[in-house]
Amino acid sequence: MRSKRSAEWTVAWWGTSSVKGRIISAVLLLALETEAPSQAAHVEEIEMAQPPALPLIVENILPGEGWVPGTWKAKGSALIYNAWTHGRHRMTVLHRGERFTLLSGLCVVNRPDVITVTATIPRMRLNPGDSFLRYMHRGEGWADFWAKGRWYSDFDGSFVTNANGTGCRHSYKARETKPGRRAWWLNVRLSDGRAGWTDALDNLNPNWIKGSN
Repeated sequence: MRSKRSAEWTVAWWGTSSVKGRIISAVLLLALETEAPSQAAHVEEIEMAQPPALPLIVENILPGEGWVPGTWKAKGSALIYNAWTHGRHRMTVLHRGERFTLLSGLCVVNRPDVITVTATIPRMRLNPGDSFLRYMHRGEGWADFWAKGRWYSDFDGSFVTNANGTGCRHSYKARETKPGRRAWWLNVRLSDGRAGWTDALDNLNPNWIKGSN
């Protein structure tokens, strides 16, 4: 199951890797008041002439597939920083067995995946030989995509076969031809009340440590 999402999520497009760079923020509404309940959960599709500038930062999101806010015990050690941005400094180390509260997270997409189409995808107006870009993975094949001047938020991309062989293996319509590069950061609260950031996802993954609570 994919992780639950809030009614809104924010995409910040950074023109430079420095936190001093200009930030252009856009809020994409995932549910419109004018839509019927059955339509509200559908993908958000907007016109976007050019792909978003890099790096692309998506805030208030977790990696998906079992990642939920809550209090857990660490599976292993994790360095905790005061921020996720450049210039951060180490606050402390969260040790194995220590409790922490998972608050939220963000994904930094430094380079999107390049996907090549092998069969017609009518929903995205794509034909064999076309290429499109995959940005943030949301779990179980769902992701954010840019294709032919349109942005698809939280789109079902389960028809894609990944470069490592995972994903769709039968009746696939596209394949990953150039893997991208992205980083996840988790916002956590420690037992002493301090909040910080870590990229040690493996040791804090609720999917691995639920039984240790």
